[in-house]
Amino acid sequence: MSADDFLADAATRRQVMVQRVSRGLTSELEGLLEDMREEIIGRISDAGTEFQRARLGSLLSSVDSIISGKAETISESLREQIAEFTSDELDFQKQTLDQVIDGTTAEPNADQVLSAVTGEPTSLVQGDQKQSVTIEQMVGVLAGANRKELKNVISAGFIAGDTTSQITQRVSQKIRGRSRAQVRAVVQTSLNHAASVARQKFAERNKDILGGEKYVATLDSSTTVTCAGLDGNIYEVGLGPRPPLHYNCRSLRVAVPREDSVLSGLEGTRPAVGADGVQQVSSRKTFSGWLGQQPADFKREFFGKFQDGDAKYKLFEQGGLDAKDFIDPDGVAMSLQELREKNPLAWQRANIEQ
Repeated sequence: MSADDFLADAATRRQVMVQRVSRGLTSELEGLLEDMREEIIGRISDAGTEFQRARLGSLLSSVDSIISGKAETISESLREQIAEFTSDELDFQKQTLDQVIDGTTAEPNADQVLSAVTGEPTSLVQGDQKQSVTIEQMVGVLAGANRKELKNVISAGFIAGDTTSQITQRVSQKIRGRSRAQVRAVVQTSLNHAASVARQKFAERNKDILGGEKYVATLDSSTTVTCAGLDGNIYEVGLGPRPPLHYNCRSLRVAVPREDSVLSGLEGTRPAVGADGVQQVSSRKTFSGWLGQQPADFKREFFGKFQDGDAKYKLFEQGGLDAKDFIDPDGVAMSLQELREKNPLAWQRANIEQ
């Protein structure tokens, strides 16, 4: 197979390692969340059972200070890890491209790449909206959400006359549940953003030997319809959608060398997690091609995650739509009405009730 197949193979294997790094960093930051939980519970316990509402403002101010302090510590730890990870990603890009290029690749300035990683925003799709956020802003959103939700839990509990034991239990549930999930999302999204920017800057530095970049999604049932629809698309270097496109995004873009600049005799695969478990499939296999080979129950499970999933499953299975047909040019999932207007014949073939 071609050099871009080999690079796609290397990149998807690298992405597995990135997710391991993400889990390790998440575990470290969860320790900081646990410290925050213990500090907040300690302050609540100090308030005693005969708590007066007049002291509520002082307690909430104290909680606010604890959350702000831990958010800064999380941000600092994340910055350190991302700086190290960005340097490793640049090394990885050079090592893999140099294996397929007839010659050697040029390296971008590492400090400038790191500055771009921390300073350039990533555009994330949330529902039918897009937001552009930097890594620092992601951490700020995380801190703000925790501050608001925890203070609401505490104030509502004391005003209702609940015991400190009841209130601290709710605080623990909040931090060990939703807060941890939010940290995992921020860590994975931040690392993928760092990797994406490093790849982009490396590709731009070597665009004279590249024919473009290929969008590669993860082949499993957790992939969003946005990334499934973009899988396999090839864009000019520096143009088109760039992962992460949403929180917890695992997609990537892979350099596609020009035919006249590569060595021959290379081949590659990409991992997939389907109904039969983990397998290696051709790196040329698109998400739609892979999903189409899965059993009906697996396909229903995939589409079942999305709004109007049953109808979209029928449009894919019976109407002949490709995963690319379910998103608009901005990568946002299309509504049923939009799909109906754009693909009336598919609607008829799927025999969906009006």
